[in-house]
Amino acid sequence: MSTQAQEKTKRWNVKAFKWPSIILAALLIGGGTGFTVATTLKPPSYQFIADTDAYEPDLQTAYAKYEAAKGGALETKMTVDEMINVAFMKFGMEEETWSRGVGIAKAMGLVDQNIWTTTVADHGRYFEESISLSSFVKIYDRMFEEGETITTYWGDNPDFGSHPKKEMSRDEYKEAMGRYVSEALVFVVSDKTLVNDESPASGRPKTGIIKENGRFVLEAELSPKLGTIRYKKQMKTISDLASQPSFNYCHITVTTDEDLNLIRMDTYESYTAVTKMGLGSGVAGSLSTAYYHEPAPFGFPEPGSTLPDYPESI
Repeated sequence: MSTQAQEKTKRWNVKAFKWPSIILAALLIGGGTGFTVATTLKPPSYQFIADTDAYEPDLQTAYAKYEAAKGGALETKMTVDEMINVAFMKFGMEEETWSRGVGIAKAMGLVDQNIWTTTVADHGRYFEESISLSSFVKIYDRMFEEGETITTYWGDNPDFGSHPKKEMSRDEYKEAMGRYVSEALVFVVSDKTLVNDESPASGRPKTGIIKENGRFVLEAELSPKLGTIRYKKQMKTISDLASQPSFNYCHITVTTDEDLNLIRMDTYESYTAVTKMGLGSGVAGSLSTAYYHEPAPFGFPEPGSTLPDYPESI
């Protein structure tokens, strides 16, 4: 790997896409909403604690395998987790990219929570927007990363510029949210977190590599405990939960071209979240995100700027 690629790898670590940023129907059960569908659950008496580093992938080895195999049949030289991580690494090494995500979550099978996300990378500056709306909950968050500082504007209305401004170090933000703004993959994808069952709990295709029409479709059923370690930190922080959510399943489908350039990711998940008031809800959700290898057509956003309308689907 070149020196430049090594430096990028250090900074991006394991890419996380809010994706980087999915705030699902755990938010539907916030205090003071009068939400009557949620059931009263006893908050878990324990929290799953794990050394995240023990489950992270070996990025340098994965990238070295890609460099040795590119131009050939990558699917015969690399594993599905290696291909997913290299795809996000390559995306993170580009100077100008953007993405858009559209999703929905359903709490107790009754209440819809709509989700929209945007990210922009511009020569070392990073932006992320996360919107999550239902009849009961309204979340309008923006985050900016530049240098060693991350600035947040979190609120409950579309006037982002009026939201409280908070600055913190990258490490402080990662401690709370499980990843940096500049990371594009919030899930931990490695040989230690993959589930290889023939009939995954998610009902999605089993973990594996599919090559079709000049593209790779990379299916990854993740361990509900291990694959979501960092993601659960983010969810607890944003939703002010009593504890980290308990996942029933988490599945990601990553689509790339033949050289592992990202095209899209679809996520499918089911979990139970419990608020500090002891209210809990079962949630099922999905999010589709498209990745673009070019400057964002709307430029690099400002805290109070207006972005183009989101599409109905991606």
